[in-house]
Amino acid sequence: MKVVAVSLSMAGLILIGSCAEKSSYSGDGRLIDNGVTAPDHRYVIEVGKVDLARVGSATFKMAGLPRNYFVVGLQIPAGALSASGHRDSPADVSLEVVREQGSMVALVIAPLREWTWSNPRHETAAFVYLRESARSYFDSFTEHRYLVKVTVNVPDPSIPAGTLIVLKSAGWK
Repeated sequence: MKVVAVSLSMAGLILIGSCAEKSSYSGDGRLIDNGVTAPDHRYVIEVGKVDLARVGSATFKMAGLPRNYFVVGLQIPAGALSASGHRDSPADVSLEVVREQGSMVALVIAPLREWTWSNPRHETAAFVYLRESARSYFDSFTEHRYLVKVTVNVPDPSIPAGTLIVLKSAGWK
């Protein structure tokens, strides 16, 4: 009887928690909600594509982000990675997240060889971000509108198209 009561209580808390945070995301890309029980990265926002093989820049718009702590980075398809995982890539990329009014909330400017690469052997893509920089992380606010600006300063022609700009939220873990 006690196990049933605890199970029902936990199920109720999960249902209440999943209803408590509703996002009205709009803008470029898409918001993925992995659910309240996701230990890491409950929210993943695939903002848009960037071609790391060419010099260039692009700006993307976002609004209605869930209130959370996010890291900004790149998701590079595992099929595009060599045995070294492009960790020695000469590509130099700038990622900037600003509020629509102009205040900066995140800024990453560095060659990809200085970024942290997730292990692509266990995933369908490598998530690449600048772990050592506090400027890679920010608190989002649902009522704010954001711009994500990406600039490829130095390209790497060996990285084929398909790279995404991604925001990943923290989890309970």
